[in-house]
Amino acid sequence: MSELEPYERLAALAEEELALVSAEELPPLEQLDALLSERDALVASLPAIPPAGAQPSLARAMALQERTTAELTRRAAEVRRQIGDVGLGRRVARGYGTTGIASGGLDWAG
Repeated sequence: MSELEPYERLAALAEEELALVSAEELPPLEQLDALLSERDALVASLPAIPPAGAQPSLARAMALQERTTAELTRRAAEVRRQIGDVGLGRRVARGYGTTGIASGGLDWAG
């Protein structure tokens, strides 16, 4: 194994992570957790000072990680918006239920 292979693998893992979080359906948490565990173990095994030749792979990994962070931020904002929509819907529905007017017990049949 060359001294640059771990850095190339780190960039490949960053690419896999971006693909997972960018997919229409988010992956099972176990799949993402396995990838992150592999990445953490790989990072822990790297020397404190990378070889000069690792710079392209590290730059690629960092750029991919920035894109992953942006995608997760976007998805989190979307979830917050959806939660807000649900909350608004509940408040509106509660408003209809508290008009104080008796329904008279009529149904569609009259």
